Amino acid sequence: MKHIGLKIIAFICGIALWLYAISLKDYSIEIEVPLILSRLPENLALVTKPPETIEVRVEGKAFELIRLRTLDANAAFISLDLHNVPLGLQRFEISSNLFSSPNFPNIRYLGPTETSFLELDFDTKISHTVPIKLAVEIQLDSGFMLMKEPTLEPSELTIHGARKALMRVFEVQTVKDHLTKLRENQSFTLPLNLSHIPSNIETANTSVQLDLEIEPVTRIKVNKVPVQLIGMYDRTKYSISPTEASVEITGGKKILDSLNNKDIELIIEFNRFAIEDADSLSPTVRILKPIQSTRVQPEKFYLKTIAPDTTAASTGNTP
Repeated sequence: MKHIGLKIIAFICGIALWLYAISLKDYSIEIEVPLILSRLPENLALVTKPPETIEVRVEGKAFELIRLRTLDANAAFISLDLHNVPLGLQRFEISSNLFSSPNFPNIRYLGPTETSFLELDFDTKISHTVPIKLAVEIQLDSGFMLMKEPTLEPSELTIHGARKALMRVFEVQTVKDHLTKLRENQSFTLPLNLSHIPSNIETANTSVQLDLEIEPVTRIKVNKVPVQLIGMYDRTKYSISPTEASVEITGGKKILDSLNNKDIELIIEFNRFAIEDADSLSPTVRILKPIQSTRVQPEKFYLKTIAPDTTAASTGNTP
């Protein structure tokens, strides 16, 4: 037992001496440290996104290097002061005076592992507004209709950043989605697809509201709607026959319930070279309110020539 105990003590002492010897030596390692940009003037912005980290080589005692690796990401960093930076492409040397490791004063900076310089492009910071495009497929349940075009609120997105970067952004879309079996007025919050916008560009919103106005489809018939013949023609010579019609209208219930014959216009435009030779005419239906479809009865109308009043002329010539 004594021999085993002595062997264990000797083994532990050997490890302790080995660790002590290692702790006295200097080692170098490669680590990725955050790049921190500070004091950028308010009227300037970066054209492209800078790297988040820079790989550098540092030197120090073994235990300090181990602690440096295991602590949080900001235990060491590269800090760049942009207080007096001018417009355009600028080159910065990644030197030792930019490196900082506040909790490890004995860690020495040896230099970057790749390029020794960092290039950053600066431009005037502006605000720019781009339209938001709906990328959602909308499918209503059978027997229902949209009363108006789907609306987005807001319909535009304001972005802030470098002039050069913003001029490359022409529109923003919502995320793609599929809405089905809709039967009533609804509102949806849709996230914006900002994947094509660089992260150094600021956006005023990340989502929009989609408003849908939905009504059940119904059908009504409006009688005695006047048919108008418009254009340049002799009103004592021509008229349209018949002068009234019925209009069958299909649309949203709420709209059709408030509709009457004063809201409907049936128009035939007089064109002498086309209208006189036509066997029959079809009126144009004008309804300012949103509807689905219309059908006019009768379907055919005719240009009627008014006969001159010969009775009055004959009476006037009698001696």
